[in-house]
Amino acid sequence: YTHAQSPTAPLQSLLELTEQTPTNAPPAIKAWKLRQNTKVLFVENHDLPMIDLKISFAAGSIHDGDSPGLATMVYSLFNEGSALQDATAQAKAFDRLGVVLNSTINKEQSSFSLRSLSAPEVREPALNLFAEMLGQPGFTPDGQRRAKTELIALLEREQNDPQKRADTRLYNELYPGQPVAGHVYGSVDSIERIDTAQLQAFYRRAYTAANAHIVIVGDLTPEQAQTLSQALADALPSGPALAETGPFLMLPGNGKELHLEADATQSVLMLAQNALPNQHPDALVTRIGHEIFTRMLNTQLREHHSVTYGVLSNVPHARNTTPWIIDLNTPAHYSLSAMTHIKTRFARYLEEGPTEQELNETKDYLQRGQPRLTVSNLRMRDELSLINNFNQPLDFTYKAQQSEKVTREHIKVAMNRHFSADNWVSIIVGPTVGQLPLPDPQQLTQTTEQSCTSTN
Repeated sequence: YTHAQSPTAPLQSLLELTEQTPTNAPPAIKAWKLRQNTKVLFVENHDLPMIDLKISFAAGSIHDGDSPGLATMVYSLFNEGSALQDATAQAKAFDRLGVVLNSTINKEQSSFSLRSLSAPEVREPALNLFAEMLGQPGFTPDGQRRAKTELIALLEREQNDPQKRADTRLYNELYPGQPVAGHVYGSVDSIERIDTAQLQAFYRRAYTAANAHIVIVGDLTPEQAQTLSQALADALPSGPALAETGPFLMLPGNGKELHLEADATQSVLMLAQNALPNQHPDALVTRIGHEIFTRMLNTQLREHHSVTYGVLSNVPHARNTTPWIIDLNTPAHYSLSAMTHIKTRFARYLEEGPTEQELNETKDYLQRGQPRLTVSNLRMRDELSLINNFNQPLDFTYKAQQSEKVTREHIKVAMNRHFSADNWVSIIVGPTVGQLPLPDPQQLTQTTEQSCTSTN
């Protein structure tokens, strides 16, 4: 669930700013802890007269308890005005300053970001408004009604989205009865029952400064960044950080195959296994292993067999249990053969591991992407947030350097240690139709050549 606020008439000077190309040397990352034990990371960058700030809280849906949707309800209400002004007045105040706000929530955390010009006459009132928004939410009856209506509408809309239906079912199959299985939006019945007392109690528990991480990039001195971050933390409730949840474990040897009927010409295919959280010692190696296997599937199913526009693979960043999800769309009559192909290829992948060429191509791809982590303030802000949330080394190049050390044997051992060819939970969302084998690549090539000849 994401919600973005953007000014209707941002300052023209902000629109005209262009991000600079990064230098060869990555920028230095400074770190400190505030009085409340909040960890702050900062990159000083005076190339542009602006600042980008992001604050993240361990306040995602796994903390809902017995009230599914509670975390997202609280999160939604930050956009419904503060104790000092209603939502309209608050939005207009941000608009006048040309500030860009964004926010997101997932199973583990919520985050709120602010982008502003760095001039004191803009920066200071913008940060005061931001602190007011996070430190003094209104929780008004009107705001609660709007938030409930929006969340219920989103839940109902997802019932018609094959991808969302499959994703929800996968989590329930992988982690039955556990908090991580719950939908980020909760359930309609639970949302309708949530009251003001529950919202305020969750806010006081989850939105303390001790439960937050802050990252700042931009046109400030370290002293200014320290003052700014401390002022923001001081505006938040006092109290400890929430206790870590989990771990949530997948039932071993699941291997369940599911079909959800849908009236469509295309089928959605999704496969999932339990994966590794970011801080696990094998996490980097297995993520490289996932990338290699996904590139392999794209070569085969997209380029050779031409049955999909692309195979996607994702391991959500997490401090706790997280799944590896593969998904693709394919014509319905190829759904079973495509699913079988993926599972067969993965069994062979575990047995043989990647080739040296596949590993080197993936390393080259990852190395080429490394400079993009520092190409803009926004990219640096988001990478800093990952580094902060998962206690990673304070170095933008660390993961790329570690990736270079990974060998074929590292990947083969780690993938076999944590994954199994028999543990996939697989779902096909689509119509029940007659099935065909995957198209023969050689025949496809001949058909394409004949088509080109006939048009010349």
